[in-house]
Amino acid sequence: MIKRLSLIVCVASSLCAQSFDTFLNSAINNSPYLKSSHLGIAQTALQGKVLTRYNNPELSLEYARFQADTGNNDNGFSIGVSQPLRLWGIGRDKMSLAKRQMQTEQSRYSVTKAQFVRELSLEYTVYANLKKQLALSNEELRIAQHIFDISQQRYLAGTISHGVMLQAQVDYEMVTVKIETLHLNALEQYYALLRYAGITEEIPLAYTHEFDLPSKMLTAANPELLYVQRQTKEAQAAAKVNTNAVEWATLHASYDSEPDQDIVRMGASIPLALFNTRSQEQQIAMLEADKLTLLAESTQAKLAIERKRLQQQRSMLLRLQKQYKKTLETQTKLLHMFEDAYTIARINLLELQNIKNRLISTKENIIQTETALHQNAIETNYITGAYND
Repeated sequence: MIKRLSLIVCVASSLCAQSFDTFLNSAINNSPYLKSSHLGIAQTALQGKVLTRYNNPELSLEYARFQADTGNNDNGFSIGVSQPLRLWGIGRDKMSLAKRQMQTEQSRYSVTKAQFVRELSLEYTVYANLKKQLALSNEELRIAQHIFDISQQRYLAGTISHGVMLQAQVDYEMVTVKIETLHLNALEQYYALLRYAGITEEIPLAYTHEFDLPSKMLTAANPELLYVQRQTKEAQAAAKVNTNAVEWATLHASYDSEPDQDIVRMGASIPLALFNTRSQEQQIAMLEADKLTLLAESTQAKLAIERKRLQQQRSMLLRLQKQYKKTLETQTKLLHMFEDAYTIARINLLELQNIKNRLISTKENIIQTETALHQNAIETNYITGAYND
């Protein structure tokens, strides 16, 4: 009855467990780290408005008191207005720079988000691996319990010694210790996963999610490469802005009221680029663009090599997985045969335990291979831009 109740509770818990996709979406929407990073886009938008805005006009007021030689006094005043005007083409270049800055910041956030998804997914595979190892250990415990039960029956029947029965008992107890250790490790990884996701409450989490490659090859680029490419375009736009040695001309007008006359003045002033031609700023921006172009080429080459490595690794892992599964089928048949043989005292305990241990080891290898395949898919998806916005 207790076993049946435990099974019902286990099934109910698995049905209520949250899927990884739901967990990931919750982490993306609620992560303070991503929210903080996303604020950079709003900041850059405001900085773009600062870059392209006009300067304020200036208003000047003056009061004058005139005293003539005859001794008569009179009053006068002067009003002046000046407005800086951006020269032709400067606004277009600055708007282009502001646009490039926004695209760069959006790419920076995309890198942050894609890396967050990748790292959270990798952390999840570690958690899922531990949970699968734990489930396998429970299966190992059942086998060890069965062998121990048979050993007790044979000991009572006088067909094996007390020492042989104790060996079966020790094997059973060692598996229970292994289960407790895996429980502890899985619990630690579970809370590490919650911390990274920025989730502050415990939630039941499923561990059977399958990470795979998309059915169609994506055309999106790696987020890191896109980021460097957009940094390059931003540097080029900055260099173009710096080609303008003079950006502003000032239009001014004034009205002077004197006792014997009124004077209206209008004019303009333009700075002369004799000493500060901004050539150094232009060269610095161009050098930065050249550096980023080389960095983009280096990043692209590195990603190409990494993608080839992941492709070859995946092929080898799939072949290894197939071989492990084939071996497991043989080992399972062999274990059943030897369990039956041990029941009728046709083999010794050591042979049966060796077969059991090899079968469990093969299943552990299958779990490790599946985990490696999932991690391979995660890394490949990151490189091909599957986690881009």
